[in-house]
Amino acid sequence: MTEKTTAPQQGESLDLEWLVNGLLDVPGVTGALIAAQDGLTVAYTRRTEYSGKGLTDETAQRIASVISGLYALTNGVANLAGGSGRDLELGLLKHKDWSLFVVSAGTGVPAGTPLPLRHDPSTVECTLGVIVTPQADEGVIGFEMKQLVRSMDRHLRTSTRRRESGTADGQ
Repeated sequence: MTEKTTAPQQGESLDLEWLVNGLLDVPGVTGALIAAQDGLTVAYTRRTEYSGKGLTDETAQRIASVISGLYALTNGVANLAGGSGRDLELGLLKHKDWSLFVVSAGTGVPAGTPLPLRHDPSTVECTLGVIVTPQADEGVIGFEMKQLVRSMDRHLRTSTRRRESGTADGQ
């Protein structure tokens, strides 16, 4: 039998929620999360009953996939233009009811992390996404995200995946 790799459950070995929770204090922010380039959630602001802000587990997982995909798309376009996704200063999706801000949040995973062939653990990208109301001040949101990314770099490392025995390869 082959083995499947899975991410540790939230809070098991990597508790970085404290990094993003402060963003909920910024007017207009309804949720924030950090995702690895493979779309896995690293940390997010959890929804609480009393605040009405934050994300549910399911929403965080979906948004992690979305922001990772946006980052990959931006990286592809940047490469075509002779740049790099690491040059991404800010990506923005605007909807009539919300906006989603995306920035690169740092690089690196621990040695030994299972990765596709030819991937160097020191080059795995992470992304920060923030969801806001239409009334949010975009300049303030962008500034707060950049400040957070600058301060969290030394804390941000994607955790090593564990192996589950008895599962199909890659499924």
